[in-house]
Amino acid sequence: MKHFRAPGIVLGGLAVAALVAGTALAHATAFNASYKGLVTEKVNGQTVTATVRGTGVGTPIGKSTIYGVVVAITAPDSPCAPFRGPGTISGKSGKLKVTVTPSSRGCAASEDDRNNISVAGSAKVVGGTGKYRKARGTLRFTGHYDRGNGAFSVKLKGPLTY
Repeated sequence: MKHFRAPGIVLGGLAVAALVAGTALAHATAFNASYKGLVTEKVNGQTVTATVRGTGVGTPIGKSTIYGVVVAITAPDSPCAPFRGPGTISGKSGKLKVTVTPSSRGCAASEDDRNNISVAGSAKVVGGTGKYRKARGTLRFTGHYDRGNGAFSVKLKGPLTY
């Protein structure tokens, strides 16, 4: 009895070629963006839920909007509070889905100036829509939030594959 191995070899070769082609088609770039906007807070004891909405521009996403809802747990004896939560960065060609990691922090300038908040941390890119459907990466961010008037500004940078 003869066994034909050619179809299996051909199919295996096609699968490897498709995998290599898919990897080659992935676009890797540096993400670099700046946003400004407003934050609205809801405070419940030591838990602060903040909704962030802003506009800005970045590479490669272009003119875009940022939106997110983060939760912070404050402590009376600490000037810094960790925060985390989901968000999106939306541009003409699609939307990036991000998740702010729990290692992110908001820190008050001083005991006497708790409205002057510096923010820093990272956001994992976990897919998206449009051309960013398969996006992946980790974006580092730094910024400022004025609790007195709700204004924020933030810069994001990091590698992005889509």
